[in-house]
Amino acid sequence: MQKPTQPPSDLVRRVASLDPARKTWTCPRCGVVPAKELRQAPGYYIRQPCACEERLRRQDSEDWQSAQRAQQQERIYTWIGWEWADLGLLKKTFDTFEQERQPEACATARAFARRPQGTLALFGPYGVGKTHLLAALANEVGSGEKPCLYVSAITLFEVLQERIQHGREYHELLKRAIHTPLLLMDDLDKVKPSEFRESIYYLLIDKRRLAERPIALSCNVSPPELERWIGKAARSRLMMDLWPVEMQGPDYRTQSKQQMK
Repeated sequence: MQKPTQPPSDLVRRVASLDPARKTWTCPRCGVVPAKELRQAPGYYIRQPCACEERLRRQDSEDWQSAQRAQQQERIYTWIGWEWADLGLLKKTFDTFEQERQPEACATARAFARRPQGTLALFGPYGVGKTHLLAALANEVGSGEKPCLYVSAITLFEVLQERIQHGREYHELLKRAIHTPLLLMDDLDKVKPSEFRESIYYLLIDKRRLAERPIALSCNVSPPELERWIGKAARSRLMMDLWPVEMQGPDYRTQSKQQMK
């Protein structure tokens, strides 16, 4: 038996042994599992796992990582409040999108998902798939290492107004929207224009542009026409490094109803 070359640490003394037989064990499936000598403390041996245990550890690790990814994806939509979350959007992916309807928009959104930068603006009439693509983009990015946050403009201002009316703090929500690596805002032009909403839009857009954090948004009007809702200054900042994607076509919701008849 090799003698120790240096005094063992308290941890080594607790888990290791000078006698390899004390750390050798038998697995009912794998058979005898020999002790493992410690590289950092030669002459001391520890119990090593068998193949069964290694598989279980890997499975536990994969399950934990899967659960973490699921929680991270839920946070994309629940950060604004569980009662306001659109969790049905978790099912929206690029694969479930009818790409033949909007091939250019789908390809651009995929490219943006791979390397988010600047501002992606999906614009066009109702029912052409803007929300689906925006959610697919959020789910694609959110399944990776960088988190992102999604919110519809209607929901954002409803939550802000509710908090203000009840005397609750709301700036923390705005800070989260400013600092998330990617912010996705749906239906930017559905809210009624007001000075307060214009100031919120300016705050979000200006702070994110200064920090070079990307934005993805959807609206019915073209980006230059957003001045009515977000103001001149915010529109000017939004136009920098802009990816404008016009989406035209029939309302798929109306078509789906007709096909069901």
